[in-house]
Parts: sequence; structure tokens; C-alpha cells
Amino acid sequence: MELSKAIAALYERRINPTVGDRRYRFVHLLAILIAILHAAMAVTAVNTKSPTFDEPQHLTAGYSYWVTNDFRLDPENGNLPMRWAALPLLLNGPKFVPLNDRAWQSAHEGQTAHQFFYELGNDPDRVLGDARMMMSIFGAALCLLIFRCAREFFGVLGALLAESIAAFDPNFLAHSALVTSDVPAAFFFTAAIWSTWRLSQKISPTTFVIAALSLAGLFLTKFSAPIVLPIIGVMSIMQIFSRNAITLRFGSIRAELKEKWTKTCAISVSLLVLGATVFFAIWLSFSFRYSAWVDNDPAHSDTTWHWNYLVKGGGAFENSVSFARAHHLLPEAYLYGAAYVHKHESDRPAFLDNQWSIVGFRSFFPRAFVYKTPLPFLCLLALGLYAAVVRRRADFSSALRNLSRLNPLLAFALVYGAFALTAQLNIGQRHILPIYPALFVACGGVVYLLRENQRTICAAAVAILLCWQIGESFAIRPNYLAYFNEAAGGPSCGYKHLADSSVDWGQDLPALKTWLDDHREIVDAKPLYLAYFGTADPRFYEIDAKALPEDRSSGQRTITGLTSGVYCISATTLQSVYALELGPWCLDYERKYRSALAELRRYQKAIAASPTNVALVPDNSAAPSEKMIKEFDRLRLERLCAYLRHHDPIAQIGYSIFVFNLNDGEINAAVYGPPAELERQVQVSGL
Repeated sequence: MELSKAIAALYERRINPTVGDRRYRFVHLLAILIAILHAAMAVTAVNTKSPTFDEPQHLTAGYSYWVTNDFRLDPENGNLPMRWAALPLLLNGPKFVPLNDRAWQSAHEGQTAHQFFYELGNDPDRVLGDARMMMSIFGAALCLLIFRCAREFFGVLGALLAESIAAFDPNFLAHSALVTSDVPAAFFFTAAIWSTWRLSQKISPTTFVIAALSLAGLFLTKFSAPIVLPIIGVMSIMQIFSRNAITLRFGSIRAELKEKWTKTCAISVSLLVLGATVFFAIWLSFSFRYSAWVDNDPAHSDTTWHWNYLVKGGGAFENSVSFARAHHLLPEAYLYGAAYVHKHESDRPAFLDNQWSIVGFRSFFPRAFVYKTPLPFLCLLALGLYAAVVRRRADFSSALRNLSRLNPLLAFALVYGAFALTAQLNIGQRHILPIYPALFVACGGVVYLLRENQRTICAAAVAILLCWQIGESFAIRPNYLAYFNEAAGGPSCGYKHLADSSVDWGQDLPALKTWLDDHREIVDAKPLYLAYFGTADPRFYEIDAKALPEDRSSGQRTITGLTSGVYCISATTLQSVYALELGPWCLDYERKYRSALAELRRYQKAIAASPTNVALVPDNSAAPSEKMIKEFDRLRLERLCAYLRHHDPIAQIGYSIFVFNLNDGEINAAVYGPPAELERQVQVSGL
């Protein structure tokens, strides 16, 4: 009974609680502590990991913006998150690459980032750790924003529930501290929708500044920001034609706008000023300079920038970018980034449930949502929506009113989800993170059930689900990125469903090093091979392994045969997601492989008797071409991966790196025997 009374007391305070109420202040302190706990959990987990695929180039680009005022690196990603992450570096002052370096001159962010992290004497762990600490602030801020929105709809009890679900969600814990734009985008999308909705109800300096900062931050974080514009437009129209008055509070001006024409004027002026603010913020972030390059070379010859490729085609978007570029309407780097994202959103391979595609899957994001969303969260979401819409003793009109309370956020979630369904860029569940805050808030509707006669039973059910959510978080820690729920078979089966940033983003080199040190009885006296999907340097983690395929940047043209040994293969590489020989091994791939192998053998003076000890040493007078050698390297690795996909590893490192202990017979079967899988034709959608 005491529990029921306490719950009822909290519920009754959901609207206009007394500011001086100590219990109310305690709730806000608790909300802040939950947000801080989320940030701490995210940082301490991710700092046990190596840099994910994109982090080095994001952070290097952000630091370069501050120290060089040049924007040639990584223009396709948000300017604001990268600048934010690099702020601690301004105090530490790590060395930056020489400005006459070839990689910098050609705007090659990958090579520049590798130099910045590993070749200049900087401490990669400290540099990245400080940046990740800064990024975790966005995660904490998002938790507090979810609390604030849920409190508006469901009171402090619903707000605490919504925030707790978000704070312990493995997906947000995986990304909150990463130097990427995903969690900042989720924050700014939610803040922009929420703040403009509030602005349409009350126009004041406070509501306007919050809306302006939110929209500006969104457009500086993600090039998908224009998705919010139709939602803002519909919200504005609905407010104009509704019976609700708009409160105007500007200085000495105090008015209640009830007429349609007055509301139209007020909202129109507000939106125009917001648009001007966003326009100003974009130019400000690029130092009010059109050229991305300090040297202002209009040709940018011999660089990674390819304007002609990005705007060819003559579509409406390409023509708009070309017009804006010709008239310098927006900074060059911003326009280039938008064009780059638009061009490349449809040419990335995708993997889903042991299927491959180059045009994406319509069901990719719905399935990714089902696989990677914790089951207790889904249960609470279903209960929250049910309780908010179809409550006991509520008539139909009351149900509609309850649903309308969530209109702005749910409308955004539906619109964003609709865009995701048509997206061909299927590289990670992280791209639908912006819809999650609205769903977290909707979970707060569960408090409606606590008003019913069975409130004790309902409270116990909610408590069990919340504990389950927290338990899911601690069970997968620190491998949040590889989280998959029980319906998907758990994290050990994740690689069968998704790849890339949904499970394997290059994050587990430290864990691999620990495993190798702890299993010397397996590793010692055996060759170690590594096929790593990532941009971190294995040598920094003292992993002395032969790279697959071999690094031939030095021009080496000697091929050594694969031997028995320990093979460490990243999940994304194992599934051949980004291989030229995409998808399952097939007759076409086998013919290319056999042809390359036969051609190389013709160039050899001698071949060892055992095929597992083949040493292909090119004859100086008739050496195979570098292109031929690289093709054989690549094909051999893909054939090996096709073989390993049908064998169980001896270990899954962080669920993202698979370890196989192969003997001579197994290597012989994998590389020279009948293929473990052999489709009649290429099994890739879109080919």
C-alpha cells in the first residue's frame, strides 16, 4: 500500500508541481545523476576499445578545423560534432601533420588521420579518450532532454522511467561516447522538433533562442537535417488553424494571438528569423569563407575532391548544388559534403540475414530495429502506447487527445522512419537512432496504468521490465556495439544478421591482444594472421600479425603461401561485405581465382611440393604485375572467408573478431580444395 501511495503521489505531481517541493527537487537531482551515470558508463566502456572505423578521421578533421582554419578533410560529416570533440586537443596541443605533407595536400583524410594518431609521437589513447569524454556530454544531454519531454506529457514518474530506459539502452551506450555524429544528431533532431513545437505555442526570447540553437546545431551536425522542415511546416499550419492561442512575450509586448492572420504573421516571422539564424550559423562554422581550402586553389587538382563526379547527372539536387556553388550561397565544404552524402547514399554494399545487396534492403532498418532493440524496452513501449491511447474508462475522444499529446515527437519518428525505409545506405542501425528518443518518451505513458485498481501489479511489472533493461546493459558491457537481443539469438549470432557498425566497427583490437596473451598455449610458435576491418593500427596494440590481404604499399611483389596458424578475421570481413567478390562464393569468383592462381604459377621458377608451403617468388625477367598479385591476394582471402563461414571459431573477441586455429589440412582445403560454398551465379541483389 505504501508503494501504491508513493506512486500515486508522484503521478499526481505530473502537472505544475510546486517548485519549492523538496521531493520535486530530488527528482530533478536524480534525473541529473542518471544522465551522468549514462555518460560514465559509455566512456568507461568505450575507452577499453580501439578507435572505431571513422573516429580517427573525424577527430583529425575536427582538430584541423581549429588549428588550420581549413576544411578540406571529411566535409561529408557534421562540422559541429567534430569541432566539439577536438576542443580538449586545443589544450593538450598534439602535433598536427606538416601542411606540406602529401596526404594533407591531397585531402586524404585516412592517411592524414593515421599519421596524426600513430606517426607523429602523439598518444592515441589520450587524444581519443579526451575527445570521447566530450562526446559523452551529448549522451547525458539527450537523457536530460528525454526527461524534460516526458515530464511534459507524463509527469516526473513517467519522465524518470523514460530517461532510465534511455540511459541503460545498449545502443545509446555504444554510441554516446564515440567521435561520430550519430548521438549528437539524435539530440538535435529531438531538440529541434521539441523547441519549434514549443515556439509555436509561446513566442519569447527564451523559446526562440532554444529553437534557433537547436536548428542550427542540427544543420551543422547532419546533412539529413532538412527532414525536419516538413514536420515543422505541418506543426505550424496546425497551430494556425487550431483554436489555441499563441502567447507572445517579447520585452514589454504581451499578447494572446487568437486570430488566424495574427498567428500566421507571428509564426512566419519566427520561421524566417530561424532560417536566417541557421544560414548565419553555417557560414560562421566555416569562418565566413567560401573556399574550403586556405590556399584557395579553385582546381583542387590531384586531390580526393571530385566535384564533377558528384554533380553529374543533372538531377534537381545536383542542379541546386551547382547553382549554390556558382553563386557562393553556402560554404564550399558544406555544399561538397551535402553532394557527397547524396551521391554515395546509394552505392554502398549492404548485408542482412546472410544476404548481400548493392541497392539496400527495404526491410533493413525494421529488422535492425527488431534485432538490436532490447526486448524489455519493446515491452515498455507497447505498454506505454497502449496506456496512453486506450485507457480504462476512457472514451474515443479522450484517447485521441492522449495520442495528440505526443504528436510532434511521434510525427518525427514516423517521418524519419519512412525516409529510412527508402534509404539505400544500409550500413548500420545507428542511422535510425534519431527515432529512439521519441520512443523512450512514449514509454512514459506506462504511468497511466498506475492509476488503475491494479496499480501494485502494474508497478511490479514495470519494475521487472526496467530491471531487465538494466540487466541487458550490464550483461553486454563493454561490448555495447555488438548487442543483439534474445530474439536475434544474442550477440554471438549478430554477425549472421548485420555487419559494419551494427556489430564490427574495428573496436576490438585491445580485447584481441588480451586474448592472445591469455592463450599462449594456442598462439605460441604459430603464425598469426589478421584480416582487420578498421583503421586503427594493430602494431600500436603490439599485435604482431601478418595482414590479410598483404600490405603492398611498399611495392613488394612476393607472395607467400598461407600456412597453418591462428587466423583472426573481423566479422565484416568474414561476411565479405565490402569485397569486390561480394556475397557468397560462386562459379564466377572460382573461375577468376583459378585463373589468377594458374597465371601466377606460370611465372614461378619452382613450387614447393606441399601446396600449403607454396612460395611464389617472381622471376625477375617475367615477374607478375602488381595488379595481378593484388587480385590473387584478394581472391584468396575471399575464398578463405567463404570456407570459414562454414566453421565455428574457437573464440569471438567482443563478438566482432573471430579466431580460427587452422592446421595444414584445413588451409589446404580452404585455399586449394573444392569450395566450401559454390553458387551457380552471383547472389547479390542489384547485380
